[in-house]
Amino acid sequence: MAYPNISAPLHDFREQKEKDLEAGKHDHGHDNDKHEESAANVTWKDRLKHFTFAWFAWTMSTGGVAFVLSVVPNRVESLIALGTAMFVINIIIYLSLTTIMITRFIVHPGTLWHALSNPHEGFFFATFWLSLATMITNTTAYGVPNSGPWLITALRIAFWTYTTCATLLAIFHYYVIFNAKALVITNVLPGWVLPIFPAMLVGTLASAIAKTQPAEHALPMLVAGLSYQGLGMIMSIAMYGIYFGRLMTSGLPADMSRPAMFIAVGPPSFTALALIGMAQDVVTTQIFPNYTKLEGITNQALIGDFLQLLALVISIFLWVLAFWFFMLAVIAAIEAVGRNDFHLNWYAYVFPNVGFTIATLKIGERLGSNAIQLVGTGMAAVLFFLWLLIMFCHAKAFKNRMICWPGKDEDAH
Repeated sequence: MAYPNISAPLHDFREQKEKDLEAGKHDHGHDNDKHEESAANVTWKDRLKHFTFAWFAWTMSTGGVAFVLSVVPNRVESLIALGTAMFVINIIIYLSLTTIMITRFIVHPGTLWHALSNPHEGFFFATFWLSLATMITNTTAYGVPNSGPWLITALRIAFWTYTTCATLLAIFHYYVIFNAKALVITNVLPGWVLPIFPAMLVGTLASAIAKTQPAEHALPMLVAGLSYQGLGMIMSIAMYGIYFGRLMTSGLPADMSRPAMFIAVGPPSFTALALIGMAQDVVTTQIFPNYTKLEGITNQALIGDFLQLLALVISIFLWVLAFWFFMLAVIAAIEAVGRNDFHLNWYAYVFPNVGFTIATLKIGERLGSNAIQLVGTGMAAVLFFLWLLIMFCHAKAFKNRMICWPGKDEDAH
C-alpha cells in the first residue's frame, strides 16, 4: 500500500481504499505481474532514496525505553545491564542511520532540501534531534556512575550545544515549513508540533544533567530548562486547540495516521517529569541559599521545598491531561488496528508514552505511593515489550518492501 496523506480525513481514506479494492478485483493478475516486474527493477540505490528521517523514530524510541529502565524503582542488576546495553547499541544504530542518511543525500542530490521542505518527512527531522537528546540523558544515568569528572564537563558542553541547535531548529525549521507548502488546517495532527519538541526536551535534559553539576553551572541550566519547557508546552497548547477543532469537524485521522495521536501525550508528560526533576535538582545542588538568593524572600531555605510542592501540583494537573489524550489515542488505535499496516510512525506508540510512564513513576515517588509506582512499573514493562513488537514489525516491513520503497514512504508526497 502506498503511504497515504499523513493527515487525510478518515472518510476520504476509506473511500479511496474501497476504490482500490474494487479496482483490484478486476485487475488483480495484471497488478501482480506489474509488481513483480517493478520489484525486479528497484535496486538498493533506489531504496536508499526513500530512507527518510522517520527512521530516527527507531533510535528515539529505543533511547526512550532505556531512559525508562533507568528510573524504574527497585531495579535489579540485570535491568541495569539491559538498560546499559540498550544505551550503547542505540548509539551504534544512531551513528549507522546518520551515515546512511548522509549517503542518501550524496547519492541522490536534492533529497536533502526535499526532505526538509516536505512536511510529511520534514516533521520527522525532529526525531534526529530527539534521539540525540535521549542519548545525552541516558549518559547521565548509565555513563556518569561509571566514569570520571571529565564526563560532567562533557555533559555541560553537550547541554548548551544541544540547546543552541534546538533553538535554531525551532525557529528556522518552522520558517521553512511555513514557506514551503501550505497545509490544510482540517488535517492537523499532533505531529505538527514535532519541530518544537527538541527545544521542549531541553527541560528534560536540564532535569537529568543539572543534579550532576556544581551550583554555579546548575542554575543557568535549570533556568534554560524551565524556559524551553514553557516554550514547548505553550506551543503544544496552541496546537491542541487546532487539533481538537479538527477532531470535532473532520473526525479521527486516517487509519495509518492514528499512531500520531499519541504524540499529544508527550508535551504534558515530559513537562511533568521535567518540572519534578528540576525542582529536585534545586534542592540537590543547594542553589538556595548556599549559592544565591532571591530578592524579597525572607526564608531562602524554603525555596527548594516550595518549588518541589509547586512542581508536584502542576505535574498532577498535567498528568490527567496526558491520560485523556492517551486513552483517546488508545481507543482510536484499537479501532483501526485491523486496517493499519506498519509504518515508521508506529514508534509514536512508544516515545510519547516514555514521558507518560516516567511522569507516573515520578509522581508516585514524590507522593510516596507504592501503588502508583507499581502502576508505573507495569507501564514500563508494557512499553518495553511493545518496543520489541514494533521492532519486529519494522524488520518484517523492510524485508517485505513495505517501507524504503518507491511510493511507500514519507517522501512520496
